Amino acid sequence: MLSRSVIHLLRSSYLHHPLTPLTCTSMLSSTPCSWLHTTTLLNAGPAGTKSELAQLRKKTGYSLSICKKALGETNNDLILAEKWLIEQAQAQGWAKAQKLQGRNTSQGLLGVKIKSNVAALVELNCETDFVARNSKFISLVDEIATVCVETVTSESDEPLVKTLITKNQVAAMTGGEGKTLADLVALNIGQIGENIALGGVTIFTAGPGVKLCGLSHPSSGSGQTEQLQVGRYASLLAYTTNPEGEVPEGLTDLTLARQVCQHIIGMAPTSLDEEKDKENSLLHQTFLLDDDLKVGQILQTCGIEILDFVRIEVGRNESE
Repeated sequence: MLSRSVIHLLRSSYLHHPLTPLTCTSMLSSTPCSWLHTTTLLNAGPAGTKSELAQLRKKTGYSLSICKKALGETNNDLILAEKWLIEQAQAQGWAKAQKLQGRNTSQGLLGVKIKSNVAALVELNCETDFVARNSKFISLVDEIATVCVETVTSESDEPLVKTLITKNQVAAMTGGEGKTLADLVALNIGQIGENIALGGVTIFTAGPGVKLCGLSHPSSGSGQTEQLQVGRYASLLAYTTNPEGEVPEGLTDLTLARQVCQHIIGMAPTSLDEEKDKENSLLHQTFLLDDDLKVGQILQTCGIEILDFVRIEVGRNESE
């Protein structure tokens, strides 16, 4: 159960008002750090022209001294120099990852991404909240979520298929340029300089007529596109709609579904419809955004039937 302060914050989004996106702002530079010691420059070959140095630096983001080293190692071949930089960065990243292995990663972000009829809820952990707000870290969450929604099959004869992927299985997935997600994490460890760990992933694959919705808290993204949503709390929801239902004026079934996701994050139900434990049963709980109604009453009036939901907090992922 969230603290009273967080629940109070969640209540501020009134039933008839749309959720306001929250833009995550980077607090760290996205420029890669200098992962080579200056002593490695002693054996550098020809420096390369200023034009070549400028091109390589602009394309890769590394410092002039490191780009100079790369050109010297590759006889001023820009393509080979870029490849050399990538290989060195990957090697340095794995070395750094091994060194930092075991350090606490209690912070991080959950990412929610929906593409067509597939939704992924992913987790990426780090040591500090400071790094979790880094744009490079958020981009890594986005890449992991994208790989997950594109890797899992989107065809299903069942109304809904829920798939739990362990962190080891996630690590073995292949991302951009044929690299595994474990390789991408190691590369970012080398650049960011803090231990980063993959978490488990929850996938919802919807069949015909089933809709998917997701939300993170702090709230981000519209939920109407394939845009990534990130936060310390997140929920996924699978539901169907009945055309005879009456959705309140000014709302859509998606808007209401996102508000139910908001309720799930705030009130932390553990079951959908459990008569013996109504306090923790979603349909029997008092709606977070309207004290006069139960969640089940609102959904019945609007013609919405929930098939399943999931709620996750950073560090408490059931798929691990």
